Amino acid sequence: MVAGEASGDGHAARVVAELRRRHGDVEVFGLGRQELLAQGLDPIGSSEVLNLVGLTEVLRRLPAIFRLRNRLLEEVRRRKPTAALLVDLPGFNLHLAGKLKKMGVPVTYYVAPQAWAWRKGRVKKIRRRVDKLCAIFPFEKLFFGQAGVPVEYVGHPLSEKAWGNPPLDERLVAIVPGSRPGEIERLLPMLAVSARLLSERMGRLRFRLPVAPGLDPTRIRQILDQAEVEVELVDGGAPAALRGARLALVTSGTASLEAAFSKVPMVVVYKMGRLSYLLGRAMFRLRHFCIVNILAGKTVVPELLQGRARPAAVVEQAMRMLEEGEARRRALAGMQEVVSALGEAKPSQRVAEVLGEWLPGREVS
Repeated sequence: MVAGEASGDGHAARVVAELRRRHGDVEVFGLGRQELLAQGLDPIGSSEVLNLVGLTEVLRRLPAIFRLRNRLLEEVRRRKPTAALLVDLPGFNLHLAGKLKKMGVPVTYYVAPQAWAWRKGRVKKIRRRVDKLCAIFPFEKLFFGQAGVPVEYVGHPLSEKAWGNPPLDERLVAIVPGSRPGEIERLLPMLAVSARLLSERMGRLRFRLPVAPGLDPTRIRQILDQAEVEVELVDGGAPAALRGARLALVTSGTASLEAAFSKVPMVVVYKMGRLSYLLGRAMFRLRHFCIVNILAGKTVVPELLQGRARPAAVVEQAMRMLEEGEARRRALAGMQEVVSALGEAKPSQRVAEVLGEWLPGREVS
């Protein structure tokens, strides 16, 4: 198994738990983080080297990435696994899938690369290298299926969580800048200044920020202190920070969907390195970059990309989301539509079933 990010690590860990429930003592090795390790993953090096955003970061760490890949392939040759589960991380995992395919290891890919948004050429690689693609969005089944990829819609992993209905804290704003160090450096300074200005405009607000595993709380505190804003740091990922919040300032990605499931209106921001943005802009084919808006097919929540992601713009949009009014009501209604459309699937069960097709013997009753 290979899962580099915190969200993917949790998705994979639930699949392992389901595999063990169905098949008994399944041995798992590869790359993962806290939740996979808690499920008994035998780690082959640290997955932190894969926790990157943007071309510049990747180029800087290429030697370490290749060393990690080679070490993992050595273990594959030695252990001869029955199957492989690769979660997200298309830059690393699609290359790895090709190597595994040549070694005769069946590859199941969970959380499809966003080839429908950009880098459409990846579809050919997926078709050649992946035995079963487990898609988490309904439209992906049609997109990849039409391209000849063996694909199944399994549902979104967030639908498996118990989100509850916590009481609303009218003064609480969640700040969710991402789970990678690069995202913290690019986004948190701007979001911290935005939070200070927002509090000055709206009266005293409370801010809460999740510290993802692998991030440096000291560095986060330095950035917040430089912006002269008081923020509560919490463990537990984005859901812990979002719980009961009236508003969220979030980076694009899984966190925006987590805010939708948490029923928290949001302002979505994103910045990447200049080179990565210039290359990505040439290949990006969608009107929106926030997955909530993509799934809705319209602008449900405001999104600010690259040069538009400035404190003044964030504050302007945040005030509209904080106040009772049409913008907030439209956001809440649109997010609920997106969550309802994703349904109440049990993707961990279905992914475990797919992997179980490669495992010898019958399921444990």
